[in-house]
Amino acid sequence: MILYKGTVYDSIESVRLLGTLQKDAEAALRENNLDREKLIDAVDKISGLILDGEFDDLIKSIDVDGIEEYAARAAHLLKKENVIKNLNAQLPDLPDLPEIESYRAPVGILFHISAGNIDVLPAYCVLCGLLCGNVNVLKLPSQDNGITLEILKRFIDIFPDAADFVFVFDTPSSDVSSMLTMARIADRIVVWGADEAVSAVRKLAPPNAGIVEWGHRISFAYIGSDYKEYPDLLEELAEHIIMTSQLLCSSCQRIYVDSHDPVEADRFCSFFLPLLQKARDRHPLRDMGAAAESTLITLTERTEASLFGKGKKAERHFFGRACSLRAKDDPELEISGFFGNCSVSSLPLENLFEVLRNKKGYLQTACIIADSKTSSLAENIMVRAGVNRITSPGKMSDTFLGEAHDGVFELSNYVRIINKTK
Repeated sequence: MILYKGTVYDSIESVRLLGTLQKDAEAALRENNLDREKLIDAVDKISGLILDGEFDDLIKSIDVDGIEEYAARAAHLLKKENVIKNLNAQLPDLPDLPEIESYRAPVGILFHISAGNIDVLPAYCVLCGLLCGNVNVLKLPSQDNGITLEILKRFIDIFPDAADFVFVFDTPSSDVSSMLTMARIADRIVVWGADEAVSAVRKLAPPNAGIVEWGHRISFAYIGSDYKEYPDLLEELAEHIIMTSQLLCSSCQRIYVDSHDPVEADRFCSFFLPLLQKARDRHPLRDMGAAAESTLITLTERTEASLFGKGKKAERHFFGRACSLRAKDDPELEISGFFGNCSVSSLPLENLFEVLRNKKGYLQTACIIADSKTSSLAENIMVRAGVNRITSPGKMSDTFLGEAHDGVFELSNYVRIINKTK
C-alpha cells in the first residue's frame, strides 16, 4: 500500500504517483511550513494510542516476543516530553556571533530507506524528518506489516497539515527504476541496513544528494579475569542476550575474557552457561519461527561437534536448552548464532585494540565487567578503536534521551545551518 498526501492507495498506483512525486514534494517544500508545537502534540497522541492498544493487532503479527514491552518502547520514543528533551539535546541553541546570525533550516526532501528490526523505526524516521521541517519520502522495509502506514495515517488524521509532507511507498528494493525516481528528488538519502543496502544506495544516489548511513553495527562484552566476583552483572548480561535475541546492532554478539590462556574461555562458558540457561527459562522463545531457528542452530553445532570431535581446538561447544555458548580460539569480532547462542574468546587487554580495529566502522556498543583499573584501560582502548557506546550489561540495548546514534546526533543530519551577515 501507498500513503500519498494523506490518502491510502493500492500498490498498483505506484507508477502514476511516482510521476507526480517531484512536483508535489517540491510544492510542499516551497509553500508550506509545519507548526512544530502542534506537530509534537500530534506525535504525543500517537504515543498514547500505542499505549492504549490501538495498534496491538498489527504488533501481534510482528516477529517479537512481548507485545506490551514492544508497545512501551515505541510509545516512549514518541512521548511529548521525550521528544522535546531529544530536540533540546540534539539541536541546542546556536552560538551568538558578533558578525553572523545563524539559524537552522530543513535539509529539504529526505528519502528514507528504512530497516524493520527496530521498534516503529520507519514511522519514527519520518516523524524525525517532520520535526526538522522536511518533506519525507519513505520506502517501507520488506518485512513491514502495515504498522508504519497505519501509524502515519493516524498521525495525519490528527495533524492534517503534515499530509503534504509525507509520501510512503511499498516499493521493493529490486525496483531500481522507482528507487531512482525517489533518489533523484532527494536532498539527502537516509539508509538503514546491512552493507549490501548501504552499498546499493551509494551506487543509486546522484552526486548532488547527501547520504546518511545507519549501517550494520556489532556489539560485545569485555570481561575481566575476576569475573566470578560479578555474578549480578553477569546475570544482567545473560538477561540482555536472551531478551534481545541478539537481533539488534546493540545486542552482545561476542564475549571476551581478559586472559592469555585460550582455555579461560572454556572456564567462563562453564560458569556463564547456568546464568544464560536461567534467563532462557524465565523467557522461553514464544515465536515458533525463532524457536525453530534456535533449535536448528543448536543442532548444527551439535552435529559439527560430533563430526569433528569435541576436543577440536578451534571451537568447543557448551549446550543448554534453547541456548548455547561456543568457546573459540579465533577472537575475530563477528555475529553469533542469535537467539541465545553466543561465542566466547580469551583476549588479553594488550590485544584488544588490534582485534577491534579489524572491525572499524562496525563497532557500536560495549559493556565492561571488570575491576576499575581494567575497566578504565579497556574503555580507553575501545574509544580509540572506534566504539561509540559503553554501557552496563543490562542496558546495552536501552535508548537514552538525547544520546548520539553511532557517534552522531541523528537530528543534526536533517537540518542545515544558515549563516546571515548582520
